[in-house]
Amino acid sequence: MDNNTHISPLMGQEISCVMREINPSILTDNQKIKDVIIKSLKKCEFGILNTIYHEFKPYGMTLMILLSESHLAVHTYPEHNAFYFSLYTCRGPDDAEKTFAEIRKFLGAKEFSFVKNDVVPLVNKQSLDHSPKVQPLLRVRS
Repeated sequence: MDNNTHISPLMGQEISCVMREINPSILTDNQKIKDVIIKSLKKCEFGILNTIYHEFKPYGMTLMILLSESHLAVHTYPEHNAFYFSLYTCRGPDDAEKTFAEIRKFLGAKEFSFVKNDVVPLVNKQSLDHSPKVQPLLRVRS
């Protein structure tokens, strides 16, 4: 294997969160939210492959970011003073938490519901128990 080859661990991480009680001037600044999310992903060395963004009228937005490590989804609900965040990464346990913490700090949400799920996306548990030759997924970075 060359230096550009990354072997994904068997364990990934998913974080889903709804944040509430956010300052409305922050929650309605779609461009600033998008910029902070992208900056946070880059700071945590995620590989951004593509971004899909839609702004709703009179307010709200959806942002989807395709990552070389998986994906991120964000939906804002200014009419309910809420922000939905979901990040899945296959780099390993605890990988998504730094990005989540940066975004939460920026938003200053006073209340949030948080679900963290460490998952095994590449094989099932039975395969792990009975087959020591399970091969991890190879991902090549250019």
